[in-house]
Amino acid sequence: MKNVFSFIGCLALVLVILNGCRSTPTPANLPANTPAPASVAPSSVSRPTSPEEAAMSEMVSAAKKEGRVTAYSFNMTGDVGNVVSTEFEKKYGVKVEIITGGGAALAERIRTEKRMGTTVADLMDANTFQISGIKDIGATVSSQELPVLQEKGVWVVDPWAIDSEKHMLIHTITYTTAYYNTDLVKPGDEPKSIKEMATSKWKGRMTAIDPRQTTGLSTVFPTLLARKLIDLETLKAIGVNDITFYPTTDEPPRALIQGRHALYFMGSTPQMGSLIISSGTSLPVKTMNAEEGTITYNRAVARVKDGPHPNAARLLINWLLSKDGQTVFLQAAGGVPVRKDVPDFTPATLRITPIRVVMPTVDEEKENTRLFREAWLAKLWGR
Repeated sequence: MKNVFSFIGCLALVLVILNGCRSTPTPANLPANTPAPASVAPSSVSRPTSPEEAAMSEMVSAAKKEGRVTAYSFNMTGDVGNVVSTEFEKKYGVKVEIITGGGAALAERIRTEKRMGTTVADLMDANTFQISGIKDIGATVSSQELPVLQEKGVWVVDPWAIDSEKHMLIHTITYTTAYYNTDLVKPGDEPKSIKEMATSKWKGRMTAIDPRQTTGLSTVFPTLLARKLIDLETLKAIGVNDITFYPTTDEPPRALIQGRHALYFMGSTPQMGSLIISSGTSLPVKTMNAEEGTITYNRAVARVKDGPHPNAARLLINWLLSKDGQTVFLQAAGGVPVRKDVPDFTPATLRITPIRVVMPTVDEEKENTRLFREAWLAKLWGR
């Protein structure tokens, strides 16, 4: 019995000690009646927002308040424009109005709006030469602050490669080259250089767009001459080699596909690609990878000064240069992405890794356009 009482006593002492341990001690430096600090539940720690993410969030918010953006565009026509406007509005809730037309006509419209002080356009999408024309009169502004331009290591070509002030931003690379019909050109006889077009091998077998109707040929050959990649005698010989010229841009590629001609020069990759994609079948066409080099004809975009929706314009340009925007646009329009993380949607038979990329400068494009207006190439070829 004595042992039982001893055990009970020890047990009671242990309970008292444990109860004292559970009570919150009063810190020595606080008055005895100071309430104990409340316990704080652990909280999740959020990742710090980067400057680019903060800028993007601010831009999206400001664009949504404006609610719409007006784009003057040479490239976003028809189904391409419908896809771009639909996907952009779906992503950001901002409506896109696209006014299409020739680059020269759109540039003149912006000049008129500037003179009258009633700017309608928020941005212009065209070739770099047409955009440089409105930049020269102070009708564009820089987009160097765009969040997408802060991305490193993602560019095939810098979007601002031809404009250090970052008014004109290249959003698609297009190659201008020659194409041949594989049913009419035997394996091993494929054209390898522009110089070959002056030989008897291609006499009477070539087609092209009339040099008086488009700047295409007037962009390619003067640039190659200026870079000393071909000579004037070769160019003269090409022009008198019984070429069949057509007045419209769609006839030469169709004539090539239909087997009326063996070689078509100088066409663009999106032009040929769209024909092949729309046909839904494999067509007998391949691309020439010229030894002299492949001329790029780049699509570019610029924000218009005093446009009524500046934040929505910035957001649309930023999206066109983003991985998402590049994918949407190029799936619809064709061309080579300016980003490494976007696939090339050009049909496999038309893809090209140029031996040399020749990107005309803005000054060269201006000179080439002057030569076109003077019909220099047409006169050289006796047309």
